[in-house]
Amino acid sequence: MFEEKRVQYFSGRVSEEDRARLAYMPTICDLLEKMKKDYGECEAVGNDEVKYTYNELYSRVARKRDFLYNLGLTDGAKVAVMSRNSIDSMEWFLAITSAGYVMIMLPAQLNEQALAGCTMKFGIEALFISDEFAPLAAGLNTKVFPLNSISDNEAPMGKNIVKETIAAIYFTGGTTGAPKGVVTNHGALMRGAQNGCWRDNRVFHHRYIAFLPLSHIYGSVAGFLTGLYTGSYIYVNPDMKKSVGMIPFVKPTCLVVVPGLAEIILGLASVKGKEFIGSVEEMLVGAAPVPPRMMKAFQDMGIKILAGYGMTEGANLSSANYDVDKKPHSMGMIYPDQEYKIVDGELWVKGDNVMVGYYNDPEATAAVLEDGWLKTGDLVDVDEEGFITIVGRIKNLIILSNGENISPEEIEEVYYKENFVKDCLIKEDTMNGEAVIAIEILPYGPEVEGLSPEEIQKKAEDVVAKVNATMPTFKRVTKVMVRSEDFKRTGAMKIDRKAHI
Repeated sequence: MFEEKRVQYFSGRVSEEDRARLAYMPTICDLLEKMKKDYGECEAVGNDEVKYTYNELYSRVARKRDFLYNLGLTDGAKVAVMSRNSIDSMEWFLAITSAGYVMIMLPAQLNEQALAGCTMKFGIEALFISDEFAPLAAGLNTKVFPLNSISDNEAPMGKNIVKETIAAIYFTGGTTGAPKGVVTNHGALMRGAQNGCWRDNRVFHHRYIAFLPLSHIYGSVAGFLTGLYTGSYIYVNPDMKKSVGMIPFVKPTCLVVVPGLAEIILGLASVKGKEFIGSVEEMLVGAAPVPPRMMKAFQDMGIKILAGYGMTEGANLSSANYDVDKKPHSMGMIYPDQEYKIVDGELWVKGDNVMVGYYNDPEATAAVLEDGWLKTGDLVDVDEEGFITIVGRIKNLIILSNGENISPEEIEEVYYKENFVKDCLIKEDTMNGEAVIAIEILPYGPEVEGLSPEEIQKKAEDVVAKVNATMPTFKRVTKVMVRSEDFKRTGAMKIDRKAHI
């Protein structure tokens, strides 16, 4: 019913010539060849000290591949990288995958015990690690090398690499909440990267700042591979705070961020003036709900906001919304070349972007994959134009004593419309020995400036009373808690719901 409309929603935004330049490439090897052929002398990656063209990046990746080949690894070996964002870590991402090995970008938050556990669980044969984290690897029973390792010679890409070849394993909470390794092939990463290319403004030769870690699929797909796909320049700095401060100097035209980071950038722009982000044309904001207040603030500065939806199991990018001004709460439409259906309110997706499965966990894999369909665990609604809106997560449903099922996300979405609310969490709690719906609110600073704790609490209760008046009785909040400190968050800067329930 919506198939033709959603294809036009994306392809209609770019010229026929640009659509040809955005043709799907099934492997990272194909991406590397495109980079060299189409963008050779354009700036590719850089930091405060050096910049490399696409030709130079291609050569450095080939030299890192030669270093890998000389390690005597087994076919399809798992090779890990532990580092904050850097040019070296980006080069290893491309070298490992184009050599035919399986890349694992380890989160920088891992401690010594967790690093040892990951090495054993995934059978990691080689680890490239930055000086900052090198002490954590001292006792590992695997080959460990400095992050800047590189050969003097170039080596060709691996043989027989096709779209089905395993490219990477990403860590995720999965749809059941337990940490898992998501096994992703070349075709999935490249479909996600291509999806990120569809833009409402210009497509090619943007300037990025690599804010998000490569260990997070949103950072490695939308913030890295999509940039390479479109011949863009990517500025890299391991210090996120410093990277934010570099916006006026790097002059990025496109930012790929999560809402928490967007809030920091908005705060700085409010203090320093619009010129702080004057170069930015558009922002891709994902991984968590984007408050309408934030969308409007950036739009008032002339910045196009693109919201989207994805999960690690689906190579991150499954849908996009170019009309957040009209439909601020929607995840938009599913990208072309993917299928979707709604089963008992749950969104199922199918296509090249879907994972192979969870590493060594057939039971968990079977729970979310059925005949190629990925059961996302997200409850959704579809409007008359085909726009999809998430109304909750199956695993987060609150079952009331009267049998009613409450989606906390659906209620939270209503509160995000209130200027008072910077962030919030709906959960089940007790009050006078009875189970009730409670809310924790992190207030938006300008709304509570100069107020006492008692006045802030009163204002929060007034907001809740206002929202309650619009809600069915069984969805009304009874207990109101105001936070003076931020919520505990995941690596993607989402609220860590488990830590607060």
